[in-house]
Order: sequence, then structure tokens, then C-alpha cells
Amino acid sequence: MDINDLMDEVLRQSANEGCFSLDELLHYNRHSDPLTGIGVSKDEKQVFYLFLTEGEPDGAIFIDRMGTLFGDSAALRLTGEEEFELFRVAPPVVDALVSRCRVFDKSHLRKNGRLDIPTVGTLTRQRIGVLCLIVRNGRMPFAGAHVTIRKGKLVMTSDVTDSAGKVCFRLLNGRYMCVISDRIGERARRIVEFYEPQAEKHIDVGGTGDESQ
Repeated sequence: MDINDLMDEVLRQSANEGCFSLDELLHYNRHSDPLTGIGVSKDEKQVFYLFLTEGEPDGAIFIDRMGTLFGDSAALRLTGEEEFELFRVAPPVVDALVSRCRVFDKSHLRKNGRLDIPTVGTLTRQRIGVLCLIVRNGRMPFAGAHVTIRKGKLVMTSDVTDSAGKVCFRLLNGRYMCVISDRIGERARRIVEFYEPQAEKHIDVGGTGDESQ
């Protein structure tokens, strides 16, 4: 049985927790009820497996037409743009797999998944706040953009930016994925966090990140 067949067999017997970006996956349940499981990112050309032990990334496997990489060599292939399906897997199974593909240098994951970004605020006391996004394309306001706020696979809310490129949402304080699209299709996705009663963040769909004010 090759590694793909083995992983398929393991995942068939495991509960699917949802779909996450790499950044979401590396922060998922790290503060309460940390999960042990496997994240899978797959397309026609390659597949990436990331192994989590109590919320911490411990192992990695990367497979493409050139062959298979394990551990640190696999982690170096992460770009940060991957989308992972997350499966809850029995700890003894994950431990056995990690023993063959352990990542020793976690800086590979911090660099690509922003694992070192601290979480601001108290997660145990969530409050409702207002998150306003100012979306622009370069120097121009991005009016009429469709903005969706997601938590894993769940769509929390969505709205359309006004003529100034602004849109506001009433949400529990926390960490979300923001997906921005227009008639052509998806233009950008960003992780947004807010822990204040009201927060405003700027997103440039032509840029590489977001700014807070």
C-alpha cells in the first residue's frame, strides 16, 4: 500500500471538521480543545498532508509527480495559499504517522503560515462588535465588491461595498476569513481579526495583506 492509499484509508474513517486556509488551520482550536488530526490540501498536480498533535503542527508530507517529501523538506514547499480539509484522527494513528514525517524546524511553518502572529484579546470572553472594511484596488475605492465573512466552511455574513469601498458587519469579536469578489470572480481573501467594540481594516485587493487603523 503506497502513502496515498494509506492516507485515503485513514481519512475515510475520520470525521471531517471543515475547510481551512493554512493560516486558519495553524490557529484552529489552539486555545481550547486542541485537535489532533490531519489537514489535506489536494489538486491535480500535488497533495500536501499536515499532521496536528493537540493543535500543534508536528509532521508534513508533500507528494507530486516528482516523488514524495517528508518532514522539514515537505514543510518548505508550503506557500501559505493552500486550502486544507481538516480531519479529526485518533492520536495513536497521528503519532505513528508523525514518527515518519516529523517537522523539526517549525520556522518553516511560521514563515508561510504566520504561526508566530500573537492572538490579541481574551478568547474566553467574546463580545459583539462592529467590523468595518475599507476595500480598495490600488488607490481607487473598490465599490460594488461582494464581501463574505467566513469561519471555516461556514458563511457568517456577506454584503456589498458602497461607493467609498466600505462595508460593515456586526460580529462576535474573533478571527475570520474575508473573501472579496466581483462579477469576474474571487479577487482576494484575507484573515481579519478584531477584539474591540469597533474596528476598521483596510484591504487592497491588488496588494498582499491588510492594514488596521
